[in-house]
Amino acid sequence: MSAIHIADTGLFVAMGKPSNRRYQVVRTFARRNDMTFVLPERVYDELTVNAPDVETPPVDTAIDEGWARVAEPLEYTNALVSRTMDGVQRYIANADDRPADEIERADPALAGVAAQAFGDETAGHAYIYTTDTLAGEGAENVFASEGYGDSVTYVNGFRFVEDLLE
Repeated sequence: MSAIHIADTGLFVAMGKPSNRRYQVVRTFARRNDMTFVLPERVYDELTVNAPDVETPPVDTAIDEGWARVAEPLEYTNALVSRTMDGVQRYIANADDRPADEIERADPALAGVAAQAFGDETAGHAYIYTTDTLAGEGAENVFASEGYGDSVTYVNGFRFVEDLLE
């Protein structure tokens, strides 16, 4: 079974514009490894603000080039999806000592995409590329409690890009 590579807003922000070397090394890595970064709808929405000075958002360039795509809408009626998202939201809230309803919704959506892929049996492993440490750690912890401990890997988005530059 294949792996799914899930990206957050911070990864694309860290990469910058298509003319940026960081963007280019991530694109090259994705192409060489025949992989596609999957973005939850909420992440895509964050990356595609309606700004008159931006003709094509960098994420749309990545989608057009075929190394990124937007995930299918999350099925909140899927028990694993909802439990996982709720668990990540609680994990972040507890770690940050703030109410769960103040947690950015895109962070739990990263885990929701992984849960949906596991449930659909379209992936046996999920790599979650995020610049938000608590979202990554939360996903690993919640999936471990769901019996998927060896199936999820948090990849620090900043470190990932920096490692590719070396």
